[in-house]
Amino acid sequence: MTWRFSRQVWLYLASAFSFGLAQAFAALFLNFYLRELGLGAEWQGFLNALPALTLAALSLPAVALARRISNAHTLKVGAALSVVGTLLLALAHGPALAVVGALVQGAGAALSVVAGSPFMANNSTEQSRVTLFSVQNALMTGAGFVGNLLGGRVPELYAQATATAPDGLAALRAALLVASAFQLIGLLPVLGLRPTGKTPRTGRSFAVKDKATMARLVLPNVLVGLGAGATIPFLNVFIEGKFNVSYASLGSLFAWTSLATAATALLQPLLVRRMGQLPAVLVVQASSLPFLALLGFAPHLWMVAAALFTRGALMNAAGPVYGAYAMTALPEEDRPMYSAVNTMAWDIGWAVSSILSGVVRGMLPFGTAFNALFAWTLLMYGASVLAIYLGLYRRAQRAAPVAA
Repeated sequence: MTWRFSRQVWLYLASAFSFGLAQAFAALFLNFYLRELGLGAEWQGFLNALPALTLAALSLPAVALARRISNAHTLKVGAALSVVGTLLLALAHGPALAVVGALVQGAGAALSVVAGSPFMANNSTEQSRVTLFSVQNALMTGAGFVGNLLGGRVPELYAQATATAPDGLAALRAALLVASAFQLIGLLPVLGLRPTGKTPRTGRSFAVKDKATMARLVLPNVLVGLGAGATIPFLNVFIEGKFNVSYASLGSLFAWTSLATAATALLQPLLVRRMGQLPAVLVVQASSLPFLALLGFAPHLWMVAAALFTRGALMNAAGPVYGAYAMTALPEEDRPMYSAVNTMAWDIGWAVSSILSGVVRGMLPFGTAFNALFAWTLLMYGASVLAIYLGLYRRAQRAAPVAA
């Protein structure tokens, strides 16, 4: 494992860490904030889905923009929009401004996601790519540890300073304003990014050279998105409602989960070296399935906490390896398009299942609703592992003797 990255890469990683802090704050409190605004489960599902829908809708235009102005400049625009979106959401007093904030956030995320992986790929070699993607993921999840740990205390500190309730609207708004400040800090290193000149600016903006490989790479993430959107955005609501834990305790719980994920992500290059990229992805994702079942159906908080740590570490740590494999498997000119199509597919699945999750939670009792939703998530995650095995791993194994 080598940490010898260029200055451009370190600027990008510094920004990713700061934005990870902001995302941890926002994710921890968004559903509770919306609840204090008077928005029920259906609105929570819609507003959790809206950034993903916007991201999906703008991913292809983001590819065209990245190919025209470069990945580096696209990242700058995306970071600026993300700051504005979070700030608008923090200042909302009803659904209207919250919707606008979510839309702007989604636009910023579309630009950042589409340009991020190709930027890292263009600023790394094939030998260092898995390490770079793993380090980036570890920094994001490590930021989640710090963000959740600190974020869980912000409402309490605000309440102590203002003699108000820690679960009130003002305290939760303060936490989102802190998230906006972290995003503003993360914007600064992005401004120093420079184009590499490796992304071609000629030809059709939406052309795809290797459509078959791209389809096989995208399908597993579609299935994960369909499963994840039903439960993952609402884990805070699930754990708080089932076990009646405080915001501080909830923040600590998610913080240690992020730390476990970061540690596992840093170990992925070692596992890849021993097993290969696709076998490593299959092993860790398949291993996460029993812990997902435990997370959804365990009767005790300590069991749910243990499952949350382990599932998050295993499932999320495979992401950077899979992303690095996709960047290697595809020709250079297809990489921005893969980021866009993959993002669109994942986020449409996430958005649809998030909206339906809100409907299900609005119609059914709390326990019954989450039992059904976790069963759906487990089914989709299992199908994703099967799709990787049949569509990518088995195909690679059959192609290996021919290549030899």
